[in-house]
Amino acid sequence: MSFDLNHKFWVSTRKEIGQLIKKQNRLKKIDPPQEKAISFKIFAELYVLYVELVAKLGFIYHNTFQVQKRELVRVLVESATQQLMQLKEELKELEMSEYIYIDKALIARKLTPRDLVIWRSPQFLYRRPLDIQNILADNRLYMNDEEKEEKAAQDWVPISEAVKLIQAHERARRARVYKSSIKYDKKKFLKVYQRKKINYKFTFKPDQAMSIPVKRTIFSADFLKADESCENLRKRDDVAETAADDEEALNRLRNIAACKIQSWWRGYRTRKIVKIRKRFKEELYGMKKIRKLKRPNQNANSIMEMYKNEMLKRKLDDDFINLINDERTRLLQVRSPWMMEDISDHIRAWFKEFYEKTGNFHPYPDPVKKGTVLVVIDETMTPMEFQQTLGKKPLTKAEKKKIRDKEKKDKRRKREKEKLIKMKEAKRRKKLRDAGIIDIGYELTASKAIENIEETMKKYAKDWRNVDEYLNKNHDPIKDWVTEEELAKIHQEVRGLVDEYMRVEYELLREALAKDNNEKYKALKVKYPKKKKNRRKRKPKDITGDRTLESLYQELKDAGIIEKVAHKDFDEFIADFNFVADDTRNEDDLATLGPAKGDIKMVIQESMLGMGEFDIPKPKSLLLIGPLNSGKKLLCQIIASELDAVFMNLSPEKTYKYADDLKYFLHVVLKVAKAFQPTIMYFEEAHRLFWKKIPPEAVDIKPRLLGPSIASKILKPLKKNDKIVVIGTSNMPWAAKGGIKRAFQKVLLIPKCDYGTSFLLWLELMTENAPDDMKEHAYSALARVLQAYTSGDINENVKQTLNIDRKMRLKNEALDPNEFLEYFLSKNDPPIFPPEEKLMEKFNKWFGSANRLQKMRKMYDAQKLAKASKKK
Repeated sequence: MSFDLNHKFWVSTRKEIGQLIKKQNRLKKIDPPQEKAISFKIFAELYVLYVELVAKLGFIYHNTFQVQKRELVRVLVESATQQLMQLKEELKELEMSEYIYIDKALIARKLTPRDLVIWRSPQFLYRRPLDIQNILADNRLYMNDEEKEEKAAQDWVPISEAVKLIQAHERARRARVYKSSIKYDKKKFLKVYQRKKINYKFTFKPDQAMSIPVKRTIFSADFLKADESCENLRKRDDVAETAADDEEALNRLRNIAACKIQSWWRGYRTRKIVKIRKRFKEELYGMKKIRKLKRPNQNANSIMEMYKNEMLKRKLDDDFINLINDERTRLLQVRSPWMMEDISDHIRAWFKEFYEKTGNFHPYPDPVKKGTVLVVIDETMTPMEFQQTLGKKPLTKAEKKKIRDKEKKDKRRKREKEKLIKMKEAKRRKKLRDAGIIDIGYELTASKAIENIEETMKKYAKDWRNVDEYLNKNHDPIKDWVTEEELAKIHQEVRGLVDEYMRVEYELLREALAKDNNEKYKALKVKYPKKKKNRRKRKPKDITGDRTLESLYQELKDAGIIEKVAHKDFDEFIADFNFVADDTRNEDDLATLGPAKGDIKMVIQESMLGMGEFDIPKPKSLLLIGPLNSGKKLLCQIIASELDAVFMNLSPEKTYKYADDLKYFLHVVLKVAKAFQPTIMYFEEAHRLFWKKIPPEAVDIKPRLLGPSIASKILKPLKKNDKIVVIGTSNMPWAAKGGIKRAFQKVLLIPKCDYGTSFLLWLELMTENAPDDMKEHAYSALARVLQAYTSGDINENVKQTLNIDRKMRLKNEALDPNEFLEYFLSKNDPPIFPPEEKLMEKFNKWFGSANRLQKMRKMYDAQKLAKASKKK
């Protein structure tokens, strides 16, 4: 992204932030809406605005290199994302579902549900330390030019070998075709046709003898039709120039030929334009697709490019730190002596002022109260106030204790009063919530994220108003600000030193004054701030402290625990959104139609936002449930691939061999996971870890080995900021004990395919697997008839039915939709049938007992039913 474009993008985004702040300030003043639908509408509109804002700010942040501005934009993007998640939680609470439908707010902004996706890969990624990333990238970050060329050559070896193999096969195919053609018609393919008379001439370089006589021949072949219109051309002399016997007839022929060519060209061009427009409309309406051409290393290259930008940012950060150190050294050498003298003169003037007006000296401020800074900010007593205290007797211990007790009581009363006000406010809001009323003004006012955004924008308007950002294309830091900050820090440090010296002078003055007045001198006690004791937590013993991270990583990789995941993105999980749920709300304004398969992608993406660079709440563990071949494992691989995460497969098949030394194994897994985060810990068919009854054939892999350790040994040591998540899949969650619900904080059900998802599946898979010359397919009929099948079954069907042999016969034998049906019924033993309705009901029942929001919806429905029965 160019500097100019990023600057313009930032200017426009700033205006949008200002408009959003104004809108929120108006909403803070409104009374709580009585209708729940109005609250939902307001939150939905704000949610859409924040989605757009987060996407823009994230893009700006990752393309901003100037250190001081980058810090400011980071605060904005982090706060905006936090507010976005708060709004999403509010909408979920109102909807009592993991899935929200805000179609009316989207229509007002002319957006679609796909525009709500804020997944930004690779800009979204969490930045590992460069040394750690270098291990994962096979030491590519710090390569010199020669090493890069050698590595690139090694990467091209398999591609060049593949090209040679394809070329060899193509030459062999052509030879086979030519051989079979000769067998079919020898006369046609072996006979060489050549005109009897061929005009040619010899050419050579004049005045130069040829060492070897060479006859250079220039053939002039003519392509003439054997009809009457070419009679004159065939009879003409090739050497002689054509003479126009009849100029008028020749012009007429030329005009006719030009018109003919133009008419055919215009017809061809028009047909081509119509065809392109038709294809464009079909693609726009989602009726047709173009085959995607993916570059083999596109994602890896983009990640490497991102880390190169990170290296540039790191260099700019180091330069900024060096600038601070150099400026600090310069200021200490040049300004600190003058600064110390000025502070000393100011304190001496203060001594003199009090002595001249009161004949005494004001008590010297203690370091615990910031020392003589109180003098600068006028928080000491005036000479008149000090004069009044001189005649008073010093307070006794009892009187001091009484004053302290009174102050403590006042503080306690104040705290209790504030607590009472908060409790009343909480009760008021709970009462409103129970009645279905939400105090939007309070929610926006109490949001720290909104407060951070407003303060940051005020700071930007104040600090950057005189700075022309457009002129700073080299990303240089603003030196004046560094000087001001360092001067303030040096001033505080120097004042502390000067205070210590001036305290000695102060005591000498007091001692001299006491001698003059024949009084007993008593030095004042000095109160220093208490030093915080560094309570070092007892760290657990590191049993692998003598080993490097690279060796531990390699150990898990060799054991098959760390698996390499091929790059997959969320587009490969083909699914459509529910576009009618918003129109099927009941009298309580709750959506009654279940989610579509595309809605699950949005929920998973938002759950994984905390795995990025910013501090955003996320679940520590996630369980995906659904029937076989519904795409659960694919989603896990997509998450790991999009996050560029280390993928640890902790399924029983991989871990049973560590039963004898489980403590060591968990230690290594957690140590590597934390060092190389983001990390995905994956459990395939997680219900096996909590099996009620272990089948005899599964006893050998010890499936319950890690079950008790998930909550206590894996999730408990993880902190909120750790970019580690435990993900499990299950197609039989009811076969597990209740511990599975405690081990996985969030449970999501993969819904069954609807017509829209089924249509997209057939369209995408047929486009990718069928040849380009096949224009018409019965997508809609296939989607309608085979709608109930899972996505994995449909994917396997297309791959097996459209195999290489069938593709070769497509031109001669058209594809029949019945072939896909035959695959399910005839070509498999036993036949493949879609999941039964009873099975989906079983999934829904278990999901209702495991998901928090689903439990809320059930309780609400039960209360509503009880009220209705009482009225009867």
